[in-house]
Parts: sequence; structure tokens; C-alpha cells
Amino acid sequence: MDLYDINRYALIVTPSEALLRWAIREDPSAEEEIDFDDTSDLTTVYLLPDFGDIEEAEEWLDKNYRPILENLLSEWVEDESNWPSNLAFNHFEKFSDYTITNMVIDTQDASYDEE
Repeated sequence: MDLYDINRYALIVTPSEALLRWAIREDPSAEEEIDFDDTSDLTTVYLLPDFGDIEEAEEWLDKNYRPILENLLSEWVEDESNWPSNLAFNHFEKFSDYTITNMVIDTQDASYDEE
């Protein structure tokens, strides 16, 4: 197998315990889907543009967090009227455990996506 370096950054987002506890308060049946000891199956990876350094990626996230936060919230509570009002970056920080990485490796060459 060949490995292909992708000239992109990735944002790796896992719902935080605060988000999961909030989701359970909104819908107690959600607790059946959550293993608080292993939330790895709840993680989403977002491919970002290529940046010169991690600080640029963090600045991009600071400006563009909202659709990612809305996606995260909607996965757990569909009714937006139950979401916090005036979603701000601090909500993103509260409701997600995230990391940004510039090491994105694809195990398939470009032709894989063309099929």
C-alpha cells in the first residue's frame, strides 16, 4: 500500500462530555448511544484548506466554527430552538474536544475519488 500526503489540514472533533450530558437532558434516550469511556466512534474529521502554519488554521477556525458547531449540535439535538442562543466560539470550545493537524495521509491515490 502506498501512502499519499494531502496538502490539507484536518480538524478532528469529538463531542465533549458537556455536549453529551446536555443531549441526554434534551433526550434521555440518547444515553443508550453513548459510552463515556470511549467516544472515539463519535468523532468527525473535517478537511480544511492548506495553511502556512497552525496559527493560520486556528484563525480560520475562529472565523468559521459556526457551521461545524451547528453540525455537531444537530447530530444530537435536531430542534434548533433547544440550542444555546447566540452561538459563539466559546460554545464550540465547550461542546467539542478538538484538535487541528497538518498531517493528513490518504491511503488511496486520487483516482479513488474519481470512481
